[in-house]
Amino acid sequence: MIEMLVVIRGAGDIASGIALRLHRAGMRVVMCDLAVPTSIRRTVCFSEAIRLGETLVEDVRGVLCGNVEAARAAVAAGDVAVLVDPKAACVRDLAPDALVDAILAKRNLGTTRDMAPVVIGVGPGFTARQDCDAAVETMRGHYLGRVYYEGSPIPNTAVPGLIGGYAGERVMRAPADGVFEPCVEIGAQVKAGDVCATVAGEPMCATIDGVVRGLLQAGVPVRAGMKSGDVDPRCHPEYIESSSDKALAVGGGVLEAILSLSGALGEKNVRVPDDFAEKTVQTAPLNGSLSDAGFVSAIADELAAGRRVGFASLLATRGSMPRHEGARLAVTEKDRLLGTVGGGAIERLAIERARAARDGGSPSLAWYRTGDEMACGGDALLAVRSLTADDLPVLLALRDALEHDESASVTERWSDPAAPTLELAPAARLAGPTWDDARATYREPVAAPSRLHVFGAGHVGAALVAMASAVGFECHVYDDRPELATSANLPAATSVTCGAFDELAAGAVIGPRDSVVVLTHGHAHDETVLLAVLSRDVQPAYVGCIGSARKAALAREHLVAAGVPQERVDAVAMPIGLAIGAVTPAEIALAIVAQLVRRRAERRGEGPGKGERA
Repeated sequence: MIEMLVVIRGAGDIASGIALRLHRAGMRVVMCDLAVPTSIRRTVCFSEAIRLGETLVEDVRGVLCGNVEAARAAVAAGDVAVLVDPKAACVRDLAPDALVDAILAKRNLGTTRDMAPVVIGVGPGFTARQDCDAAVETMRGHYLGRVYYEGSPIPNTAVPGLIGGYAGERVMRAPADGVFEPCVEIGAQVKAGDVCATVAGEPMCATIDGVVRGLLQAGVPVRAGMKSGDVDPRCHPEYIESSSDKALAVGGGVLEAILSLSGALGEKNVRVPDDFAEKTVQTAPLNGSLSDAGFVSAIADELAAGRRVGFASLLATRGSMPRHEGARLAVTEKDRLLGTVGGGAIERLAIERARAARDGGSPSLAWYRTGDEMACGGDALLAVRSLTADDLPVLLALRDALEHDESASVTERWSDPAAPTLELAPAARLAGPTWDDARATYREPVAAPSRLHVFGAGHVGAALVAMASAVGFECHVYDDRPELATSANLPAATSVTCGAFDELAAGAVIGPRDSVVVLTHGHAHDETVLLAVLSRDVQPAYVGCIGSARKAALAREHLVAAGVPQERVDAVAMPIGLAIGAVTPAEIALAIVAQLVRRRAERRGEGPGKGERA
């Protein structure tokens, strides 16, 4: 889950396709449009919420919100929030992680690069590195959905894209200046010459046979020649209920740009404009943990620049909670949100209190009972304070320990609630975070993320690296195919190495806390890697290999015959992954990541997770 807040200017069909992509990637989306929207494909536009109060685009609900607070509540509930706010004035209060201009006016209507840490322009009228950080192509064809980190999308040709063999013929245009009055419903079957709407008494007729794919809503003021309707010659009424290929392709480009520019894919191999770092602090990975070097580094950078940071932590929990002790978030002076304590009501409270502490408010330490506001019903000890330059030495020392893979422990002392302290000490024998109520002291072991070594950069390997990086694994990838073993193909990987598999496996630096996943393009290569890994004196914490049950049995026989101890062979997860019926590369990667996360939790002494039964 990528807990980012994105404001989208516009709520028409392209903007709504973008919203679907971002929402399904776990982002919180707020959309801004006119009081009387000019959307044509209204059945797949979140702008319909302005007319109806709420609407459903595919499986995602859009809700009209009267103000910023209502929008915050809507996105916290899992909906897309829609505001009547054509100038996106809400950005000042929401302080989003990213802003997307998807008005599609063919020119910039007031979006600037300083409106959010990441600003994306959609379609002609935007130039990356001038008025936005990246621009996304909307012209149908070879470049549709492409992200421009420099330069501009293709200029508007005024020629609609080809659908079902028709381009300009499928578009219906207003016959005169006046108020638009539809005569048919979206989804109606029409023939060329049928009247579909009137403007000032003049008929607007279909020019081809097909299904009415879109129409302006009644009462919209139009100009003569203004695009006001659309007929789909493919005659599939069900198409009107789903976002178009174009909208989703553009949405994919926007998603790529936000993830790359925000740093959510990790700090390695991210394509970022040269001056981007001067504009905003690098976004830390969003898990909110003192074991995350990116999170610690982002806070340290703020303090080093002389800026205060509001800091909220869960120091103890009881019952069911979205996140447990050790979860943290920070709010910078520019209202940049780093990390998360789990979302929902407790997240809103933590942000509010952290912002107040940053601005000079007193520290606070109190149990928060979620039963009245959150379905999980657990309790959390929420600690909130400001971090200042006085805390910088501890954070710098912690960052240094994490970067050098040195374990340590963090202690927070709240015996004086008005002056809590943060301390760093050498590693202690702690099974996990602990809260000593009598001494008002919290202690937590911290260590750099476990490394994941992935042998094989094919479809499953690429999907695995993206998912595993998102849940906190530092991924190192190895393959013998130069066309696949590239940083461009694996942007979330910390390192990518190309060479012969026997040499790669022998030379990889694999520690006792690391995990190894073998996904090469041949059985012989798999066994070569497994033999090299299992023959080491120091064994990794986890080894898994893809393949069928028959392949697994043969590999085990060959490894034992080669002299690998039976207990090491038996410990290999083969076939790898949880049994969830996975078929596609992404599903297989998901099954593997689920197993890696569960094994990691078991090593920390934690039991089954939420909703899981042993």
